[in-house]
Amino acid sequence: MAAITLDKVTKQYAGSPKPAVRDLSLAIARGEVYGLLGHNGAGKSTTVMMICGLLQAGSGAISVFGMNPAQHGPSVRSRVGVATQDIALFPSLTGMENLQYLCRMYGLKPDSHQLMALLERFGLSADAGKKVDSYSGGMKRRLNLIASVLHDPELLILDEPTAGVDVQSRAMIIAYLREMNTKGMTIIYSSHILEEVEKLCQRVGFMSEGVLIEQGLTADLLAKYHTDSLESVYLTVSGKSISI
Repeated sequence: MAAITLDKVTKQYAGSPKPAVRDLSLAIARGEVYGLLGHNGAGKSTTVMMICGLLQAGSGAISVFGMNPAQHGPSVRSRVGVATQDIALFPSLTGMENLQYLCRMYGLKPDSHQLMALLERFGLSADAGKKVDSYSGGMKRRLNLIASVLHDPELLILDEPTAGVDVQSRAMIIAYLREMNTKGMTIIYSSHILEEVEKLCQRVGFMSEGVLIEQGLTADLLAKYHTDSLESVYLTVSGKSISI
């Protein structure tokens, strides 16, 4: 059963000469790790915001766990976790205070023992009482991921979750995502680090200029285009670098 379906979805912003997303049809199965890839401005962020119900499609249909996110936004978002490339934390609060505050925002009663266990899982327990503005980039990225899963979401959407982090942080994040996926979590993963995508995502879709130009099983795409890298696949089908 699909966790997410988009059927001929188009979104054009007011004043824009062309759609940000055009005629997008996509289905992501429950328990799948799907890589949504493309250059900057390809339409990935607009697609994610429509899935979350933060933007309404101009035309077409979207279903997330059987619900229209534009009509049932709060219900959809209660089952979805999002970690954007921008760190969504309060720098003047400690790591623990951030998590306690975000728990309350989700309508949850903060459980210090559970929160400390999460911090321990990501190697942050010793720094739980320190203000986030003293954290390294990797530590902030790990805490940002913790913040996105506090409400135990069924779907996790990640945008550049390992951008600018150290090797240790990257390994912790990838290991955690694999663990959560084995427990049934559906993941949409967007990253310019395509080696991670190749290892983590069962299936990938490439967007360019608002259009889904190619998708398939990762291994099948590499074989189809006679290459060992998704970067080469994207260059072939779009004529652009994934990093622009």
